[in-house]
Amino acid sequence: MEDKMSVFIDKSTRVLIQGITTTEGRQQTSLMLEYKTEVVAGVTPGRYGQEVMGVPVYDKVSEAVKRHNIDLSAIFVPKNAVLDAAIEAINEKIPVLVIITGDIPVTETIKIKKLAAKNGISVIGPGSAGILIPEKSKVGIISNEYVSSGEVGIISRSKENEKRICQSLYKEEVGVSTIVSLGGDNIIGTGFVEILKMLEDDEDTQVVVIGGETKGRLEEDAARYIQESGYSKPVIAYIFKKEPDNGMAAEKEKMFREAGVTVVDDIWEIGQIISEATIEE
Repeated sequence: MEDKMSVFIDKSTRVLIQGITTTEGRQQTSLMLEYKTEVVAGVTPGRYGQEVMGVPVYDKVSEAVKRHNIDLSAIFVPKNAVLDAAIEAINEKIPVLVIITGDIPVTETIKIKKLAAKNGISVIGPGSAGILIPEKSKVGIISNEYVSSGEVGIISRSKENEKRICQSLYKEEVGVSTIVSLGGDNIIGTGFVEILKMLEDDEDTQVVVIGGETKGRLEEDAARYIQESGYSKPVIAYIFKKEPDNGMAAEKEKMFREAGVTVVDDIWEIGQIISEATIEE
């Protein structure tokens, strides 16, 4: 590849779209191609020989990988087809799966995670908005509307949080290196810790922003990792609060603060804090 790989994708990442002929698959393929993402093939059973925006469509993933080198599959299929689609991609050894479809049964997600781990494959989602490397590549439904290239890496569970964090940064003219949408389902393939490790090694990222939620334990895992590893880059965290949360938000915020993370109560503070820190330097 031409450039050092960022977090999962760069401008030469070759993408397969599973469910390319669905309404969302078509729309997002068009937007990805506009962003110069290298979408090389699509899969929808029974649609072999068709094209979507010039992208060839195959019946099976196995047919697509025979004709194209594929680095990542974005999965847009209906939720009752996600398990089979993911297994098909894993069996063909596609290195990264980004599952856009959400509300997948927990038992199915666990099966996907186990099979992927056994094969050394990374899974983002279910319920992910995707991944964005500004001015290089984007995968999924993730928006590039309020994004310019810069040094802030964003990891978030919620699509709404991702957009608001980006707006906060954009307002202060602060750019972004990477956005990874982990997914909103209760069980997901990749957590904050794995992406924190990747962003620490990423030369383009100087600050990390975590957009967390009250549900689950992934934020607590992240706080422990940051504290125990002596994480080398500054981290800002925001926990999206839902009532009632049984004190989960406060507990997560406490753990982040104890780990040396800057915790904000208002998501709009994020851009201002980073902008002011940059000016002081």
